[in-house]
Amino acid sequence: MLTRLQADLKTAMLAKDAPRTQVLRMALAAYKNEAVAKGLGPQGTLTEADALAVFKRLVKSREDSVAQFEKVGQTDRAVLERAEIEMLKPYLPALLEGPALEAAVRAAIAQSGATAKRDLGLVMKALQATHGAAIDGKAASALVQSLLG
Repeated sequence: MLTRLQADLKTAMLAKDAPRTQVLRMALAAYKNEAVAKGLGPQGTLTEADALAVFKRLVKSREDSVAQFEKVGQTDRAVLERAEIEMLKPYLPALLEGPALEAAVRAAIAQSGATAKRDLGLVMKALQATHGAAIDGKAASALVQSLLG
């Protein structure tokens, strides 16, 4: 992940793509900060799971910003944040959506033996164990609650 991020940053810099360069520099800084926090030093390499967690946090932060900007009527800022999300998404695995997500949730419900909404935690744990970062927690949780409700 680090090698890809550095190569993409170099490509963006050579192409003089200022917005992409800025987003990738910020992502690289977040990656290195996480490596330092894990005790690996700024040149350390994170595990795939830790690197994905960094990118998920970056995207989530921007999604929250979009919601806040739209709430106060700053659509121009929301558009910029959405553009940054689109630049970060290629570093995340493709999320399960629609029928694939429903099939995964139904399988997790069967696997965990869940029968009521109170079993949400068991189902989510099973989903994370099976699909990891390919699951949008918010969407999966809503689907689990609707199927168990």
